[in-house]
Amino acid sequence: MFGMRLFTNLRAFLPVTAPQPAFQSVFSVVSKRYKHEYAPRFKQIRKAFKGRVTVRTGGSIKGNSLEFGQYGLRLKSNGIRMTATQLKEADKVIQREIRPSGATCVTRFACNIPVCVKGNQTRMGKGKGSFDHWACRVPTGKVLFEIKGDLHDRVAREAMRKAADKLPGLFEVIDVNLKVRVSTTELIDKPSPVNYLQLMKEKPTKKWTNIEMLKLPEYKLYRGR
Repeated sequence: MFGMRLFTNLRAFLPVTAPQPAFQSVFSVVSKRYKHEYAPRFKQIRKAFKGRVTVRTGGSIKGNSLEFGQYGLRLKSNGIRMTATQLKEADKVIQREIRPSGATCVTRFACNIPVCVKGNQTRMGKGKGSFDHWACRVPTGKVLFEIKGDLHDRVAREAMRKAADKLPGLFEVIDVNLKVRVSTTELIDKPSPVNYLQLMKEKPTKKWTNIEMLKLPEYKLYRGR
């Protein structure tokens, strides 16, 4: 009887090994949402429209050339929406190919579009559907991956070729000497950077003139009264 009472008292001081139901529910949600590092860690997901991939007009070349590395993978066909899982698989292929050389892979996109899916043969109505995966819209000429480091030309191009097989659409491997793609058929020379500050000083607008005059000491003297 004394031994049974002592065992009951000791059980109160032993650590609880069974997980609590609340922790189980939180862990299940986290493991479902954070499938890989390409999934942004938003606490609340706003259901977005499907949208359309932008068609760049007016000569925009944002993100269409190399900025960090010597080789890159650029979309050649029409703009398309890619899932985070597809991009992650392409990243794994590049990392596996360039690991022996010590080079680095740079990503140039953000999977910030939540895609919601409803089941097949579902009646109309009753909402948009639940969150399924992350995606990003890639326009024509967008550079997705770049490789920087000391590695052979053939190794870099082979890594990019294998990564392109994992993604939808047609891609091209580019280097620093290739022209900038503005459409599916046109290539142009990369324009030189524009010094907008110098242009504004040469031909100032009324707003810019007021901003510069506010820096004078006679205007700073009575400021904040």
